[in-house]
Amino acid sequence: MSSPLHRSAKSRGRLAGRLHTDVLAVATGEGFARVCNLVLVVFLSRTFGVRAAGAYAVAQALFLYQMNGTDFGLRQTGARLVARNPGNIGHVVKFVQRRRVLLALVTMALGFWYGMAGPVPHDARPMVSLYALAILGYGLSVDWLAWGMQQFGIMSGWRALVSFLSVGITVICVMLFHAGLLAVPLATGLAYLAAAAWIRVAWARNVIPAKAKSDEPESVGGSTLVDLPDWKSTAMLGAALLMYQAFYSIDTIMLGAMTDSSQTGLYSAAYRLLLLVLAIYYFVMQAAYPRLAAIPEGQQRLRMFVRPLSFALGAGVVAAMIMAVARKALIRLLFGPAFAASAALAEPLLFAIPLDFVTSVLLTVLVAWNHPRRVITATGAAVGTNIVLNLFLVPRYGARGAAYATPLSYIPFLMVLLWQLHHASRQRRPDAAERVASALVS
Repeated sequence: MSSPLHRSAKSRGRLAGRLHTDVLAVATGEGFARVCNLVLVVFLSRTFGVRAAGAYAVAQALFLYQMNGTDFGLRQTGARLVARNPGNIGHVVKFVQRRRVLLALVTMALGFWYGMAGPVPHDARPMVSLYALAILGYGLSVDWLAWGMQQFGIMSGWRALVSFLSVGITVICVMLFHAGLLAVPLATGLAYLAAAAWIRVAWARNVIPAKAKSDEPESVGGSTLVDLPDWKSTAMLGAALLMYQAFYSIDTIMLGAMTDSSQTGLYSAAYRLLLLVLAIYYFVMQAAYPRLAAIPEGQQRLRMFVRPLSFALGAGVVAAMIMAVARKALIRLLFGPAFAASAALAEPLLFAIPLDFVTSVLLTVLVAWNHPRRVITATGAAVGTNIVLNLFLVPRYGARGAAYATPLSYIPFLMVLLWQLHHASRQRRPDAAERVASALVS
């Protein structure tokens, strides 16, 4: 008979093996999607020039805000609810999608207005305003359901389909029909609508009950199996994730507002190299999120992540060293000689790679363990630092100032994240029996 220790080791081995499989599934689809996105950027840069790359960078940065505004915590909340309550998928989908579609319409209107009247370079206004309309297809998609059910092949396949259709339609329109830069928002909008239809028809309709019996979730023995949060609960997480997105993209938005499309285009090419490396760790965090969310509250401890954090730091240092050697050749190969200045901008950004690997682990844990207030505190410190640094550095040094602001803003972000997760892991939450007893006494 095997010992409990031996069984525990075997269980951990199986979980590690499955995590590797899930990471591969995420990496296959997401990696293909990111290659397609890179191909699109290279195609636009070589076909239309630096200013076109800058306009596209501003449009994409705004679109990422729209995506977070459409989700507003609902994507992560829905995935967590599905992971913990697989018997109530229909009610969770109904709850999440009603809100996501409504928010998609709101962010679509706001994004279009920002492109037309906001602080955007004049030559980028048509691209930015029309690109904002593509968010409707994203709001209709249920890819988050595949995420919560750990169907990573479906989730990343949806993502790959969006990117493949975007680049394919754009290239066809430009090369065969001699369309201009505005073929990009048209292609993106069609791609999101087609991918939303695909995931619903080809997969989701087979796992979502045809009709929920009521607006209330199912229950057994008078005990509700799933507690659907209110707007306030999801809005807290949504605000935290919007801040996180601002931390990643506020430099591009501010560059577009304070400089011109050329500066923004050069910086976006340098930042693309950073995103190529960060994508690797993103695959791991996507696969790990449902497992982190399923850890019982009484077992959530920071010390569980000492080895993963050490590995993340080491991997980040190695990745930064490789990119330091290869950055000039990569930029010349991908974007052409017009973007040669981007190689110098990429140099300070490399210091952000190991810091991002570590902060990604910490932030994913806080989100999965449902600590939105702590996430807001950490991301708020990061965004505030990033904005102040950009306000000081960009007017003086242009795109190079934004490149230095990025790694510097990671320092307070990392410190506050460690502090918040340390206190979250020490915080003892009452178990179910204690909550019932407390309710009876009150």
